Amino acid sequence: MSSGLELALRCAARGWWVHPLLPGSKRPVGNCRRCRPDVPGGRPPCGFPDLGACGCGCLAVGRYCHGVRAATTDPELIRRWWRRDFAVGVATGPSGVVVVDLDDHDHPLPEREALLPGIDLTTVPEADRVRTGVDVLELLCRVRRAESLLHAPPTLTVRTPGGGVHLWYRDGGARFTQGAGRLGWQIDVRAGWSTAVAPTTRTPAGCYQVTGPESEPARLPRWLALELGRVGLRSRDPAADPPPARIRLPRPAARHRPDDAAAYAAAALRREAETVACARVGRNDQLNRSGFRLGQLVGAGLLEFDEVHQALTEAAALAGVDPGEAHAQSTLRRAVQAGMRSPRTIPSPGARP
Repeated sequence: MSSGLELALRCAARGWWVHPLLPGSKRPVGNCRRCRPDVPGGRPPCGFPDLGACGCGCLAVGRYCHGVRAATTDPELIRRWWRRDFAVGVATGPSGVVVVDLDDHDHPLPEREALLPGIDLTTVPEADRVRTGVDVLELLCRVRRAESLLHAPPTLTVRTPGGGVHLWYRDGGARFTQGAGRLGWQIDVRAGWSTAVAPTTRTPAGCYQVTGPESEPARLPRWLALELGRVGLRSRDPAADPPPARIRLPRPAARHRPDDAAAYAAAALRREAETVACARVGRNDQLNRSGFRLGQLVGAGLLEFDEVHQALTEAAALAGVDPGEAHAQSTLRRAVQAGMRSPRTIPSPGARP
């Protein structure tokens, strides 16, 4: 077992969603032309949540070429992906974490207005003595009369090979977006659809070394969450955010069907479950529609009733529906049963669900 595989499995076991990075790099691995991040902002052409809109079937068959948007906690998928010695990236939003990345680049000191955007530092003499992202964060703590974040609350802290520091926090269910320099000079915030290099990752330049006694992220301090909102890093567009967690779907049970039908069923199960999980309004209506569509595949012998019920119950919970809510469970059962009475014809190879 490679060190990358061991680390990826450990991260997944603690609830972090992982995807492969090129060895010795912070860049995601790609494996098909259609999925390469060649649009402005480095996002895959097909976007989210409909990752198959560009016609690419990579996610449906368990490939990793959508980078952070393909992140998973599925041990079987992880073992398949890390047959090569890839490094490990953690998808911050799906993992429920915010990483404050404090750089230590040899850059000239900018004007005071750029040190802490939006904060008047004209009467703060310490502003002339900052040199690194750590210094700028300490300056922010002093200006806000807060205890140093390097000490309180104690949290998972990682020293990077380049001399920087990563402070890991739990986001507490709040939604944030990534931003470089928005909070302060030489400070990057990794959140939402962003990637943080997993602690203990080794590169040719060195190790992302955990420092201090804490091995778990602390909850994001309230005052820091307010600062992220002040500089525009609190998300206001739920459609662009990752769901609170991604869904670990069951593998569709085999029923002596051809491989193309199995892939079709797996893609349909994931697509409908993620649609339910991302629903913000009309959740019961969406549950009804998705239950009916998947029920048609149950009736056709492509899926099992129990696996559909489990996946949609979990997806509804991620959308805010109590798994024990009688009305939602009744809607789901009736929808699947109705779909079973109208089985869907097995599509031809290459068709999208």
